[in-house]
Amino acid sequence: MKSNMSQKDKRLLLFMFLFVVVVGIGYWGIIPQIKQYNKLEAEIEEQEALKSINEQKVANYIFVESQCEEFEANMAEDKEKFFDRMKEADVDKLLTNKALKYQLESLNLSIHIDSQPSARMAYRYSDLYSQQIQWAEERKNAAKALAQTDDDLLSGATDSKKSDKDDDKKDKEDKEETSVEYEMVDIFGNTDTVGVNNDIYAARVTMTLGGEKTNLRAFLQEIMDSEKEILITSFSWSEYRVQRPKEGIVVTEENRRDLKSTDYEILTMDALTITMELYMCDKD
Repeated sequence: MKSNMSQKDKRLLLFMFLFVVVVGIGYWGIIPQIKQYNKLEAEIEEQEALKSINEQKVANYIFVESQCEEFEANMAEDKEKFFDRMKEADVDKLLTNKALKYQLESLNLSIHIDSQPSARMAYRYSDLYSQQIQWAEERKNAAKALAQTDDDLLSGATDSKKSDKDDDKKDKEDKEETSVEYEMVDIFGNTDTVGVNNDIYAARVTMTLGGEKTNLRAFLQEIMDSEKEILITSFSWSEYRVQRPKEGIVVTEENRRDLKSTDYEILTMDALTITMELYMCDKD
């Protein structure tokens, strides 16, 4: 069977065939390779940025390690100034024993221990207060500078990944999550992560004691001279009246209802109401 196509039609058909072959090779062969190449380039940039961050952290780690022993020694010494972590019953026992030593009677005792660390600052016009403000500002600036450095190093890799198409979104999110994990690593150590608690906790106590004024003053002086950290926030003197059986009368469960008002006497004693905070920390 003879073909009726002219030479021109044959050349046009051949051109179209070659065009389809070239487009097919480009679409299914070259373009995927280009996309894969761009993806690898973005990943390489990100890994280079992470490498730079880790190199800086290694350099800082050597500096921190050189001061670690001195820091731990100073921390252990400072911790000895505070009480061990106590429950309310332990604080009650501690203060009641001190009161009994001076033959004082505990008329009222209120104890509250916060579950959160103490945020108390030093006296506003003291040198320590200005140092605390300065230290807080330095920590804030150091954390901000570290975060800014990491952001700058990772910004190039992050920007290049934003240009990927929808089919690459999942890979991009996974890489961003990996980047965040690296950014959150603190070269000085995250105390919450490793389980070391260096925070200071306060037990707020309001206590009213009755007895001889000489003994009350001795108790107050012992609190003020305590080797452990106790802050007296206020104290006041007063008189306290109590009803007690007269001398020679013994009150028992059997005769309690039979006793008359004349069997009791009203005694007036000096009283000291003191409000204080006992500071505690973990020493494990």
